[in-house]
Amino acid sequence: MDYDQYEVEDFLMDDSFRNYCLERNEKDVRFWQQWIKAHPKKLSLLQQAKEMYFVLNGNITPQQVQQDEQKFRAIAEKHMAVTQPEEPLVLNQPPARSTRIRKIGLYTGLAAAAVLAIIVLPNLLQPKTATQPNKYTHTSNAGERKSFQLPDGSKVTLNASSTITLSPAFNEQSRELLLQGEAFFDVAHNAAKPFIIHTNTMDVKVLGTVFNVKAYPNDKLTETALLKGVVEVTVHNTNNQKIILHPNQKIILPNENATDPKPEAVVNKKEPEKKESYTITPLTYSSTDSALVEVSWTQNRLVFNDTNFEEIAAQLERWYNVTIRFDNEAVKQYRFTATFDQKNITQVLDALKWSSPFQYTINENNIIQIE
Repeated sequence: MDYDQYEVEDFLMDDSFRNYCLERNEKDVRFWQQWIKAHPKKLSLLQQAKEMYFVLNGNITPQQVQQDEQKFRAIAEKHMAVTQPEEPLVLNQPPARSTRIRKIGLYTGLAAAAVLAIIVLPNLLQPKTATQPNKYTHTSNAGERKSFQLPDGSKVTLNASSTITLSPAFNEQSRELLLQGEAFFDVAHNAAKPFIIHTNTMDVKVLGTVFNVKAYPNDKLTETALLKGVVEVTVHNTNNQKIILHPNQKIILPNENATDPKPEAVVNKKEPEKKESYTITPLTYSSTDSALVEVSWTQNRLVFNDTNFEEIAAQLERWYNVTIRFDNEAVKQYRFTATFDQKNITQVLDALKWSSPFQYTINENNIIQIE
């Protein structure tokens, strides 16, 4: 493996490097310690990749993994300690495996599953090409997320209810695509062929970088969040004004197709009558576990940071393939800060109820009434 040519995003996708970050494999840890000694000029790049790994992984450190595994062991041991009925003795048959052996086998499987649930990286599901209308389109349904590689080598993770459509000449003279929904991009560097993403409200042009674009047609806002590199954003409703984004920044635009085209988030507070066409803010870190909110979905995590219930409902609909209806307008404005990892819709709603009381029902058609 020629690690000399690796950039930050290449290290992030390398299994051995991720094992080194979390100190999960002694062989990998020794390898990377020796590799750093042999390549001191790469130390800064490797440290940057390691820091980025912890950001994308919700700041889960090796110590946190050990603590989580210890908690799991305690729960598993308690669960497996439940007395099992003895099997009747049958003569002239081979002895069955002992209950102890069965317990160990089940415990080992559960422990492995627990570690997998804790360490989730953005390589989620592989695309199901059989469901794609043609070779230029990638689609994810509600409740589904996909990861795949484009013809130019760029990596894409597609969130639920999203579609990207490649231009027929993609990777020939240029690299252009249309996005409806949300996607996380790790773009392969090619200065001769700029990578351009078209949405209803903005175009995003890059050479090689890591970023997230959220552009659901029915959402009130469209966002581009930059983690690494530099991107140029062209804003449609400002005579194609061009804005340069730098790492740890995101640009937010009102979506003209949404019900409320001028949301509060883009109002100029000093001049209430004037509406800004866009705003640039730092990326958002969860106050509960420091996870990077803008890309938490790539790790199968739902993160809400002082988000109103109406916006949360839109995310839940896409995430779980349900329909949510509010009977009480006031409940829509409830605000929540929470992180959910591997939870079903009932568990999420029950947890939210503890913070701000409301009632809900789910019918056989997956329609949720909230009052």
